[in-house]
Amino acid sequence: MKKLLYSLLKKPFFGRFNKPWRWPDDINQADWKRLSFKSESGAKISALVAESLTEDIKGAVLLCHPMGVSAKGFWLRYGHAQLLRQSGYHVMVFDFNGFGESGSTNMDFPLDVLAAGNALQNQYPNLALGLIGASLGGAMSVCAMTSPTHPFKAAVIESAFPTLMHFWRPYPLPKLALQFVQLIYPSGEKRVRPVHAANILAGRPDMLLIYGEADKFTTVAHGKLLFDALKRNTEAEFWQVEGATHTHAYAAQPKEYESRVLSFLEKSLVLT
Repeated sequence: MKKLLYSLLKKPFFGRFNKPWRWPDDINQADWKRLSFKSESGAKISALVAESLTEDIKGAVLLCHPMGVSAKGFWLRYGHAQLLRQSGYHVMVFDFNGFGESGSTNMDFPLDVLAAGNALQNQYPNLALGLIGASLGGAMSVCAMTSPTHPFKAAVIESAFPTLMHFWRPYPLPKLALQFVQLIYPSGEKRVRPVHAANILAGRPDMLLIYGEADKFTTVAHGKLLFDALKRNTEAEFWQVEGATHTHAYAAQPKEYESRVLSFLEKSLVLT
């Protein structure tokens, strides 16, 4: 009964993304090792891990995908994973529950981030861990970092909404469904509210927030709300990207993205 209820609640938000996952074109599948592990959300999570392409290993990075049928393939398709591997980082991509090849349970997505982070740390126990999350992945990553057991020293958060309502307000059916969730399960909705999470971060991970000037879904103003909350509790930077649409700062400004993101990770992922 509970599984059916969660399925009905998730449908207005994510139903159109429940399609079979496919490898992005032109990706060498042999570079990637498959992993699966259990999340406390109850789902079996599907992940891929690839090693750095250099011998100078600087850390390991978890990539948390935005909403979309491509799910974990987003990072392969648009080159983020390759950039990190060429720059000295081991990389893990994974599917949130209900996306890609992962099982579907509830909407407690921060638990999936924690499970993936712990799985990556188990793969590389002697390395510092960073995180890059976009949209849904960025927002749920901020929420995951309220847990005292999270393994992340630094996070790059792109196009993350400050609250679910900020993102879904323009869409009548998801907005109504969210209002219903807030009514029947207010504590659950609060757990996935990034501006609330910003006040109770654990471990003070360094943060780089990225928002596109051409983003119609999570605007620069939305980003500033989250940034203002985060900078009260940790070291946070804000990059406003000219010409960037939702989750596509790398495509809009590739050279500056490389410079900013790689220098941020190299500075922050230092084991002490």
